[in-house]
Amino acid sequence: MTPKEYLDRYTYLAIASPFDGTRISCGLTGYGSGWNFRNGKGGGGATVQKEYFLFREALRKAHHGNANTPCGPKFYFADKPLAQIKPSEDFYAESLVRAYVGKGSPDEISDALRLAMALGRVGTDRDVNGRSPAKPTVQQYAKDFMTLDCNCLVGNFYGADPDAHISVYASPGRRRTRISEVQPGDAIVTHCKEAPYEHVGLIADWVPTTGSSVRVKIAEWGWYGGEEMHYRESTQTITQGPISTLGIGWASKSNAKHGVTSFRYIFAPQTSNAPWGWS
Repeated sequence: MTPKEYLDRYTYLAIASPFDGTRISCGLTGYGSGWNFRNGKGGGGATVQKEYFLFREALRKAHHGNANTPCGPKFYFADKPLAQIKPSEDFYAESLVRAYVGKGSPDEISDALRLAMALGRVGTDRDVNGRSPAKPTVQQYAKDFMTLDCNCLVGNFYGADPDAHISVYASPGRRRTRISEVQPGDAIVTHCKEAPYEHVGLIADWVPTTGSSVRVKIAEWGWYGGEEMHYRESTQTITQGPISTLGIGWASKSNAKHGVTSFRYIFAPQTSNAPWGWS
């Protein structure tokens, strides 16, 4: 799977209704992770955390009848059926946390949304635990509660840790040193002394033109918005970076420090176990 195809799994996310299997489009636009910062606002994550707790209570109630005791690390709805979810379908507690905390893969987010619908967190009637629903539609629920950030996108694409520090992708041993070495699927890390390891994305397309000029497309998740914020094409002049041990790339304005010029360095993936992007 290419970086763009994987990005599309978020931006054009579609899930199967847990009631009748109908495909429902609920593409993601939100940015942020953790229980604080979301969509450019401090404290936005607290609202997501509150909804996660209500979701978890309803999940437990539906699964085994007690909202205060866990379902377990891996669980099914075999003994107490839920909507039309197959009794053999497995769910994972950690995966559902990742979906709400801004680190979920497309599959993990899909599971969370399907369960939210089946549990009544989406809709107009009270949920299975007797609480008022969070949102009337799954599209609104996804918009308000499902987000991701840059290392979530890259980590999940590689099948690695979506919460890994950005520096993990900037190993000098994997640095690209020549234009001809760069491949789609490489990581691109924005880094300088004043704003260290501020961002990571994926090379989606790399077309050398003349001399040191390259037409490049980047798949990334550095802010909130539609595809226009996450998939961009530009022509860049490729040079050796200021930190020689990190290889080549191009100069770029820092988004973390106003007035600072940073640099986007390019690195081979952590693993060559392609194809990527199926989680």
